[in-house]
Amino acid sequence: MQWVKNLSIWILLLGFMVLAFNLFENGKKNSSVRTPINTVLELAEQGKLKEVKVKDNLIVGTTTEGQKIETGIPPGSDVVNKLIEKGVKVEVAVQENSWLVPFLVSWLPILLFIGIWIYMMRQVSGGGNPTSRAFSFGKSRAKVYIDEKPKVTLSNVAGMEEVKEEVKEIIEYLKDPVKFQRLGGRPPKGVLLYGEPGVGKTLLAKAIAGEAHVPFISVSGSDFVEMFVGVGAARVRDLFDTAKKHAPCIIFIDEIDAVGRSRGALNLGGGHDEREQTLNQLLVEMDGFDTSEGIIVIAATNRPDILDPALLRPGRFDRQIYIPRPDVRGRFEILRVHAKDKKLSPNVDLEIVARATPGFTGADLENVMNESALLAARKGKEAIEMEDIEEAIDRITMGLERKGMVISPKEKEKIAYHEMGHAIMSLMVPGSDPLHKVSIIPRGMALGVTQQLPIDDKHMYDRQDLYSRILSLLGGRAAEEVFYGKEGITTGAENDLQRATELAYRMVSMWGMSDRVGPIAVRRTVNPFLGGMTTSVDISEELRREIDEEVREILTRAYEDTKSIVLEHSEAIRAVVKRLLEKETMSCEEVVEILKLHGVEVRNECKKEEFKKEKKLEKVQ
Repeated sequence: MQWVKNLSIWILLLGFMVLAFNLFENGKKNSSVRTPINTVLELAEQGKLKEVKVKDNLIVGTTTEGQKIETGIPPGSDVVNKLIEKGVKVEVAVQENSWLVPFLVSWLPILLFIGIWIYMMRQVSGGGNPTSRAFSFGKSRAKVYIDEKPKVTLSNVAGMEEVKEEVKEIIEYLKDPVKFQRLGGRPPKGVLLYGEPGVGKTLLAKAIAGEAHVPFISVSGSDFVEMFVGVGAARVRDLFDTAKKHAPCIIFIDEIDAVGRSRGALNLGGGHDEREQTLNQLLVEMDGFDTSEGIIVIAATNRPDILDPALLRPGRFDRQIYIPRPDVRGRFEILRVHAKDKKLSPNVDLEIVARATPGFTGADLENVMNESALLAARKGKEAIEMEDIEEAIDRITMGLERKGMVISPKEKEKIAYHEMGHAIMSLMVPGSDPLHKVSIIPRGMALGVTQQLPIDDKHMYDRQDLYSRILSLLGGRAAEEVFYGKEGITTGAENDLQRATELAYRMVSMWGMSDRVGPIAVRRTVNPFLGGMTTSVDISEELRREIDEEVREILTRAYEDTKSIVLEHSEAIRAVVKRLLEKETMSCEEVVEILKLHGVEVRNECKKEEFKKEKKLEKVQ
């Protein structure tokens, strides 16, 4: 709000300048010389007075030399007639009975300045009634929910069963504190929820408010920071005073990293006295209140690494709960929650959707269901079909379909062979994720896509899993070389090569999966400046050379293995590509059907029937 302060200063200076100008003009207007009537008549007779103005028994005029003169008119005098006889032009001003006009001319700029100043002060101070805004800097901007608590409950939160169990304990304490106090226990003073954006931190806090029959006080970390030093600390004090009045209650601070950033020399974000004072006051308040009052602080952030250590110690935020991205079961539960108010076609299988969206957060899944509803409505359908959900996933992950993009038949054929190179590797390499579909329709920056459908989320990968993934990534480039020769390879494999190289480097230098280099992890230092874009590796030149040679050997061996598989099934791939050029999108079953007609024994089936047979996801029904 520094700009508000600067603007107010300029408005103040402008107001004084206007006032000085008006006073100067009024002074000039009143600078005429008092002159006797005889002298006025002599000047008129000499021709030095051409024009006068009669106003309120006064004669005001200007001589030919520029001198202003002024004289009064005695009662019953005919001086005006004499001036007219001598050829002087006389103008009689209309009598003004109101004082409003001269008052406004003199004082309007000052009144306008005062009004603007009061308005700016109200904007700085924020909400409140008009009479108290200018003095409400130290008031907390927290929203207190007593009777109108958020309508979200834990039943609306899916995919985080362990976290829900943790927060249920807090809710039970607020409802029945004696149950926990009889054994000498005390509840946590603070609970920090952290995780990636979109995993449901704020939603979980709203659900706690909906479940607990206690007041819920919600505030954002940015609401504490102001341009005036000390205002944030005053708002923290007012927040906890408000909480004590409504105890037992819950204080929820969203995006606490805005005020809880780490202090000291290592704080590369620069110093900020106001934020540090606010943080100090928050530390004092959290350390000072007694849990017997029934006040529990819940905070949320997606940047726990930058929070001050004093804020995270036991006694302030006793519990730090990590909310991960949901696994396949969690995604299925989340999809069921967001599908309750939507009309789904019988062909929609949320299990398949859950498996097709690895890495999606709760917010991403909500967006998928919403986009699919919009797509179905746009097409005039009565219900959401599976193809609408798949199209919504493609739009979110890869971008809009580029229908107007003109691709030559030769280039389109190369794209088809490239994508079939990926597809054949996913079907033939043991340990690869099963194929879902192949498409040569451009989306976003991709000219085509080969989508694989994981059976289960993997949390650990062995060497064979990673090597299989490298083989799948190199399938597109290998297909280009097999069918077009080395002169026919294209730039389409740029991203594939980057990902394969990164995997190989991690295998060698981070995960110790190289017999030649050994079980070591190379230290990587991220430069905190320049946006953290540069990294340096703390190793010797000899070790760096060995790592580079080992990575090259892994990639070269994988590329040769990939080419041999593509070459072995080249005739079957040609048949699939011919069909793919006609349909542009083919499912796994359609690809496998053509491959089997040409005698190819697929090692990884499409697995769609296995989704139905597995009972893992039925527990949530």
